[in-house]
Amino acid sequence: MGRFDREKAREALLRRTIESNERREGDASLRYFKADLDLPLWQARITKEDPHIIDIIPFVAGSKYPTKVDKRHPVNAGDYTYWLEVYAHQNVGPGKEWVVCPTRNYGMPCPICEEIDQRIKEGQDWEQYKDISPKRRCVYNIVCYDNPKEEAKGVQIWEVSYKYGEGPIQLAAKNTRGGGVVPFADPSVGKSVSFEVANDDYRTIQGHKLIDRDYEISEEVLDGTFVLDEIINLLPYDEIYKMFFGSAPEKAEDMALQKSDTEGSSDPLPSRRRRPLAAESKPSESKAKEENTCPHNGKFGIDIDELVGCGDCKNYDMCADEADKIEAERKVSGYSASKRARG
Repeated sequence: MGRFDREKAREALLRRTIESNERREGDASLRYFKADLDLPLWQARITKEDPHIIDIIPFVAGSKYPTKVDKRHPVNAGDYTYWLEVYAHQNVGPGKEWVVCPTRNYGMPCPICEEIDQRIKEGQDWEQYKDISPKRRCVYNIVCYDNPKEEAKGVQIWEVSYKYGEGPIQLAAKNTRGGGVVPFADPSVGKSVSFEVANDDYRTIQGHKLIDRDYEISEEVLDGTFVLDEIINLLPYDEIYKMFFGSAPEKAEDMALQKSDTEGSSDPLPSRRRRPLAAESKPSESKAKEENTCPHNGKFGIDIDELVGCGDCKNYDMCADEADKIEAERKVSGYSASKRARG
């Protein structure tokens, strides 16, 4: 090995130190964003005395905004919006990657969703495939006002679950007098959002409030937003398949031989290598009965994100699982009815 070049190493080591420090301070992974972009990802860190205060900044949607997430209120290229709603499969493969779901977002084939459909048809229950089901995520352009250093960073990107993002923010935005909602993301008459992050295992985000502001969002800030739908990384089918199953999908002609059992079904069912399912412990019947209730007199698994108390509810995760389970059972019923109709 040659002599250590101190001068040559100095710049490289400084750069690595800065990069490491930025990762430690931000501690936000790329998740499902394009890796070749230098994105300022913001993380809501644990709060001690003062809450986080942010402004959510609107942007103009690009051409890749998910088309299947909300069919009733589609966002088209050129439309103004303030958030990106996206469904992602989490912790896929040995690398624990996050994958934008092609089916749930764009109506395109997704090997993981095909696996879920297969498990449903085999009669497996929700507990056996809930970990691979697509999860609802939110992405925002934000400006953080925690301190002058944060504010000086300008527009940053906040990626968060619906549970800790849009769900409780929308609850805070409901106008209790006269109905309607508060247009918090309006750059002229909107409001800031404050919330706290608990020092627990899940870094629970809670206490969402809308607070008045005495300023308008500047043109400079509005011009600094990211087109959020164009920074997500939609992987091709084969790459997702290999990431999930550990091998490339079989050739189309080989898969065609196994279609006889699915003729007439709209659900694609490719051949695949089966993986053993991990055994999961289930709560006792009495405990489950006690937990599977709505403390706010709503319908468990049905009224989620509709009640004022949903944002801070201790049963939220179980209620969300129940909502997904109800949706899965609807799919089973639809599949059974379709099978009966085909004879």
